[in-house]
Amino acid sequence: MADIKKYNLKGVGANVELGKQGSYISGTSDAVSFFDNTDALQKVSIANATLAGHAITKAQLDDVSGDLIQHFTTEFEYDTGTVNLANVTSGSRVIGVTVDIPTAWTADNNTATFVEVGDSGSASRYIRTGDVDVLIAGQYHSQYQYEYDSADTLTLKVTSGTATAGVGSVSLVISSGVITVTDYGGIQSSADVNSDLGNIA
Repeated sequence: MADIKKYNLKGVGANVELGKQGSYISGTSDAVSFFDNTDALQKVSIANATLAGHAITKAQLDDVSGDLIQHFTTEFEYDTGTVNLANVTSGSRVIGVTVDIPTAWTADNNTATFVEVGDSGSASRYIRTGDVDVLIAGQYHSQYQYEYDSADTLTLKVTSGTATAGVGSVSLVISSGVITVTDYGGIQSSADVNSDLGNIA
């Protein structure tokens, strides 16, 4: 019976070269990196993932991210001025915009104090001048939706007017892909009397 020998190949070295003058693998306690023969990081080619423990390819990630719904909230002050909120790509749709005024702002009146949310084409596409009353705490929601056929920048514009103090926040819900909405029809006619509810005209 032949003897079985154990060589314990642990610790081959930090770098392992793949063939003569080929790329090599470099390992540390934190990461494993692949380099070409010019010491530049090399792309790693893998098959599409089919099981939970597999790494996914860029194509699979792009396919998933194209349908993502993103939500983000950022705060602003009475003297914020005009700022860019986000960049949207072609095919993106803004689903909802909400401006929250947690406490009434310090201002003599609201005739010259405005909060607007829009984009580079229309600074008040979603929240218009006068939609938000900064003297009353509350949430102001825009139900207007807009789909972008080219890349654009979403903007916030705060005109302080007579305001001397105050904060707020703006929340946006954005789809990074095209949403297909099913039309289930509508009510064609309705009765103006119901025996249970009474007159509902």
